[in-house]
Formats: sequence, C-alpha cells, structure tokens
Amino acid sequence: MPSSLSTFTRQLAALRQLPQPTLVEGPNIQAIFTTWFDKELRAKMGPEAYQQATAVLQQYTAAVQLCRTDKLAAALAQLQLADAELAELPAAPQAFVTLFHLSAWGNYQYKVGNTTQGIALLHQGLLLSAELERQGYKLIYRRVEQLLNIVALYTQQQHHARAHNLLRNILTFAHTGQATGLLIDDWDGAALQQVRAYQEHTLDEAFAKLASQNTTYLTHPQYTDDYHYHFFFRDLLQQLHPDTYNRAILHNWLYVKESYYQNGLNSFLENVLIFVADPEIASEYGVFKANLLAQAGHYLHQQTSDTTHLAVIRNFATATLLDRRGRAVRLAA
Repeated sequence: MPSSLSTFTRQLAALRQLPQPTLVEGPNIQAIFTTWFDKELRAKMGPEAYQQATAVLQQYTAAVQLCRTDKLAAALAQLQLADAELAELPAAPQAFVTLFHLSAWGNYQYKVGNTTQGIALLHQGLLLSAELERQGYKLIYRRVEQLLNIVALYTQQQHHARAHNLLRNILTFAHTGQATGLLIDDWDGAALQQVRAYQEHTLDEAFAKLASQNTTYLTHPQYTDDYHYHFFFRDLLQQLHPDTYNRAILHNWLYVKESYYQNGLNSFLENVLIFVADPEIASEYGVFKANLLAQAGHYLHQQTSDTTHLAVIRNFATATLLDRRGRAVRLAA
C-alpha cells in the first residue's frame, strides 16, 4: 500500500484509542414537534375528538412499527383494524387521521414492493396535507418527510433520475424555502421557515438521505461519486450558508467532499480524518462521517489491491459511529 494510504489507515486506527468526548446532545426536535403538534391538535379538535383521533393514530403507528421489523402479515392485519376504527370516527377528526392512513398504507406498499401504489397513496397524502394546512393545520414538516419517502419509492423502482431530481428539489426547499418540482404546487416556504429549529431538523433529514444515498451508490456504474458531486454537492456547497450549528457541520462535510476534486486524494484523506475526529460534531451526524469513510475506502480500493485498509475503516465505523436510529454503523464489505 502506498505510504500516504498507510498513513491514513494508521491515523484512523489511532483515533479509536483516543477517549471519546462527552457530547452534549441538542434538543430532540422530533419530540418537541410532536408535543407541540399534539397541543395544537387538541385545541383545534376539542378534547373528545382528539382522544378518538389519537387512539386510531396509535393503531396506524403500530402498523408502521411492524413494517419496520418486516412483520408484514401482522402489519396488514393491524392496518385493517385501524381502517375499521377510522371508519367509525366522526367527521371532524376523520380527514386528519386519513392522512396517517395514507402514510401507513404507503409504507406497507413500499415494504411489499408495490411501489406504484405506494407512490399514489403518498401523493394523495400530499394533496390532503395541503388541504388541511389551508384549514389551519401545520403539516409542512411532515409533508417533506413524505417527499423523502417518495424518493425511496422512486429508487426502489429504479427511477434514479426521478429520485435524484426530487431529492435535489427537497434540499433546495429545505434550506431556502424555494419550492420547485415538489409534485404538487401548494407549498409555503415561509411556513417551513416559521420555526427555525424545525426547518433545520428538516434540512438535516434531507441531507442524511443524500449522504446515505451517496454511500449506497459509490460503486454504481452510472450514478458514481463524480455524478453526485456535479449533481448535488458542488452547488450545495456554494449555496449553503453555515450560520447555524448543523449547517456548519453540513457545510464542512461538503467541503471535505469538494477537497477531493479541488486538491486530490491526499487532501481529501487529511480532511476526512479532521472531520471524523472533530469532537464538536454530535453523534447524530454519524451518517456523514460514515459516508466520508465509505468514500475514502472506495478511493483507496481503486489505488491498491491490499484490503487491510477496508477492514480498518469498517471496524472504526462500527466501533465509533451511530446511524440516525442510534445503531452501530456497518459499512458494506
């Protein structure tokens, strides 16, 4: 293995010997949003209708959890049970709960491979969300989540260009509020920016999707890292202003990726080590460190037939990084 590559591997392995910093995690934005939204929902519906709606929502949530663990027969039975309870709701909460009915069924169709039906359900949910927003419900953050789910369905269909265009448009909307090409016309960038913490959480989720996608596509014959750089990363680096904690991290991640194209492999590897070792980056951003390590491994594999460095990178990622669900990161072999 060339000396510069050996140096990278040795320095990365040495990072595991350093004491792990005690990181002060930021607030759980998802939990805060859920609490705030529940309060708004109770005020809008009234306590009785709220309780009825919440009971059915919990049934759909249980179905989604079953889908996540691939218990699809149980998920189907749970969805049918929830639908029966939805039909018994009074008119006031029914339209709102239908939004979660569409989302849960869309998730199920995704898991069983019925992607066309899944996309149709999520698209219907976007239209219903827009209608509910006109009635005073604040759903803009959840609507972006549904767009990201549609990106996943497009990818499953092998409609890669469609998925990439939508993801790029989501990223633009998340950090600027400018809405173009988001499947329906009714978007309000000001609503997204109304609570900055929620906007930043939405931006993080969209960037995490991009990082995970880039990692998955590193060995793709067409949608290579070079493709991702020119389609996503180059423009995002120029557009994203690092004026918040998370934007600074995202900007630095983009800068590391840019350094490969501007200054070559050695510069990139040096910057990867700096980013991975940064004690100011909270553990929830492990997906971005994992992406850079996977990218480094991909480039190193092109430079040498020695696979020792790949084992070091995989072991480091598993030992030190967490994904966004709090699980140890496992890079592909």
